[in-house]
Parts: sequence; structure tokens; C-alpha cells
Amino acid sequence: MSQHQLSSEDKRVIDDWNEKFGRGLEALEKARQLSLNDYLVLYVGNDAKSLKLQTNSYGAPTKYKVVCTTQHGIPFIKKVNKKGNPVGKLYSCTGALDNDDYRYSGQHFEFRLDPDYADSILLDDSYDPAVLHKTKQDIFKSVTEHNKLAKVKTTDINGIVEFYKTVNIGDTLWTSHNSSLFVQDKKTMSAQDFRKVARHHAARLKGPFVEILIVRDKNGKVKEVAPDFFYYKALYRDRPRTYKELKI
Repeated sequence: MSQHQLSSEDKRVIDDWNEKFGRGLEALEKARQLSLNDYLVLYVGNDAKSLKLQTNSYGAPTKYKVVCTTQHGIPFIKKVNKKGNPVGKLYSCTGALDNDDYRYSGQHFEFRLDPDYADSILLDDSYDPAVLHKTKQDIFKSVTEHNKLAKVKTTDINGIVEFYKTVNIGDTLWTSHNSSLFVQDKKTMSAQDFRKVARHHAARLKGPFVEILIVRDKNGKVKEVAPDFFYYKALYRDRPRTYKELKI
């Protein structure tokens, strides 16, 4: 039987219906493919073609677990905490409830099986939904602690002066993960001579002598730097680590 010829107005009515209900029906159809105890990850985006994986502050995927299903086969889920347990509010997978706040209003979304969970089923292997979170959390803490210990306090000029006393020829001073200064030599200037060449900064430095470092930057340029050079700038004893290490 051939389809009735539709007018432009008829097509507009259908388009309006699809706009209002189509996305919800698609969400229902996808949701029915999920099962009790499945572990899920969530993709969200402003349009269906640019969905991005939802992650936590450590860059690990936010995970959900199907904790129950309705008589109509609709799964309900809870977020999985850092210990791997489902906790907190109960959500639907359809985005149809007021408390489905796992995305911004109007955002496209799609729940998918956690790839690690799917692999564990195929390989008949054990599964820990929090293992990546724990790994990334450990890396985050390690990077933070390393940088905290390596960082020189530069908001106090006297602190920089004291740090200069610990610097040796051959040391490398780091100003970022990719930028460093190699210490070629050290010398001492009288405060009087220093004020002649650094009038704008001399007032910060106290005492009869000023320590000067002769350093070479990564481009091979050599310069003399007094403690005031690093005033309120980033300075590290060791090469700082970056949180790009979380991208594993």
C-alpha cells in the first residue's frame, strides 16, 4: 500500500512530533538494550555528532551501574564512587525525569557499556570499576606532592635569597615543565654596585652583598640573574611534573 501524499503542513506536523518525542523514543530504545548490573559510561554533547566521554576531576570516566529495571525494561542507574560502589541518587537512562541531572538541559547524551566491563565479560575476567579512578587519583596526588616539594616560594624576596645560597654550579633551575636555566657560574656583587645596575629592584634586597647566578637558557642565551629576577615567578628545584600524566 502506497503512503498517502503528504502536504508541507503534514510534514511540519510530523517534524514537530519528531522534535518533541523522537529523541526520547531513541533513548528508550537504547536503554532497553542495557541489563541489570551493567556498568556504563556516559557521552554528552551539544549535538549528536560531537558526544564526549564524561570524566571526573582526575580525567577518569564517570561510571554508572544499572541497579534495577522496570517492568517495561527501562534501566535505572546510580553513579559509582571511588570505591567502585553505586551510591547517591537514582537516575533513569532516558533523560526523562527532573532529577536526571547528569547532563545540561537540552544536551544530547548516550549511555554505553563501559569498554573495560565489556572486555571482562568477553574474557571472563574480573572487573573493578574504580581501578582507573584509583590509578589516576594516585598519579594526581604524586604529581601534586612532587611539585609542592620542588617549588621555591618566590613571593618573599628573602626566601629567594636563601634559595640562592643552596644553588651550585652545574644545577638546573626549572621555570616550567619545558623551560629551564643551567647554572654556569655564581658571583657576589656589593649592594652598592648592584644598585647601580638594578635601581628599580635593589630596594627589595637587604644586606651588603647580592648573589648573582650566571645561567644559560634552553636557547643557549647566557645572562646574569639576581634574586629579584624570580620575584613572583615560577621557580622549581627539580623539573615539575604535569597532569598530562593522567592521560593513560
